[in-house]
Parts: sequence; structure tokens; C-alpha cells
Amino acid sequence: MKTKDLVFMGLYVALAIALDYFKEMLPFLNMANGGSINIALIPVVVASFHLGALKGMIVGALWWLVSSLLGLNNSILNVAQYLLDYVIPSVVIGAASIFYRKHTSLEALLGIALTMFIRTASIIISGAFFWPGDAAAGSLAAWVGSLSYNLPYSIATMVMLMIVVPLIMIRLKKAID
Repeated sequence: MKTKDLVFMGLYVALAIALDYFKEMLPFLNMANGGSINIALIPVVVASFHLGALKGMIVGALWWLVSSLLGLNNSILNVAQYLLDYVIPSVVIGAASIFYRKHTSLEALLGIALTMFIRTASIIISGAFFWPGDAAAGSLAAWVGSLSYNLPYSIATMVMLMIVVPLIMIRLKKAID
């Protein structure tokens, strides 16, 4: 790995952490029982398009690790729940550039949509089994509750990424070239 790539990766992790803290100051982005329109995903997705899917996933993993050490991911019931709520969603979003071969907007949007689908599925599964509220874990009511709680902010996050990331990539490409 080149030194320049490591510096960029560190920059993207730092930006994600800074945006995580900034997001906490904006209550309209945060859901009452966890989850949010997560602006901290922007640098992770940009890292993926800038450096490639593997390095983007490393940025996602480092973002999760550093934010956990700083106490930002503190809802822990068990290992499976923690993996589904934090580790998998943080790492998978870094693979957004998986289809980004010809550097078209369609490929970028498809990658964002696919990784957000996987991220959202992970969070919904966790909600249905580990945060069922008054319903039995894994019951239809738990699935409906998890879907109705997690889907709106996940869709809002995806739309935000589909608007903001291509705009950043246009500017970043000009700066790098």
C-alpha cells in the first residue's frame, strides 16, 4: 500500500469521526432509539470511489474501530447484535465502488444502492431479533417494527449519499488530476 493511500485513508477515517460527532449535535438527523441519517458515511463512500472497494472497506472498518473506542457505538447486547448493527454496516458501505469500472454515475449509484441495501438488511435483521420491543424476537410483529423503524432513515441516508457523493467525486477528481 502506498503512503499516499494510507494518508488518504487516515483522512477519510478522521472525516467520518468528525461527521459522527457533528451528527450528534443535529437532533433532526437522529432517531429516538438509535439509528440516524448518517452523514459520516459520506467520507467512507468517497474513500471507496477514490481508493477502491478494498481500501474503502478498510476505511469503514477503521471508522467503526475508532468510533467504538471513542464510545460512539455503545449499544451492545451480544456479539451477533453488535456485528449486525455496527461492524457489518460500517465495513460493507466501503465496498460502494464495487461496480465502478467505467466511472459512470450509474455504476456509482448502483454501488451505493447495493451496499445500502446490504447495510439496511443487516440493521433490520438485528432489529427483528435483538430489539423487538413488545413483540417476540423474530416474529412478524418484530419484523414489521424493525422495517418501519429502520427503513425510513436508511432510505434517507441512501438518497443523501446518491446526491452528495457524486458532487464530491466531481470536485475530488478535478483536485486529484
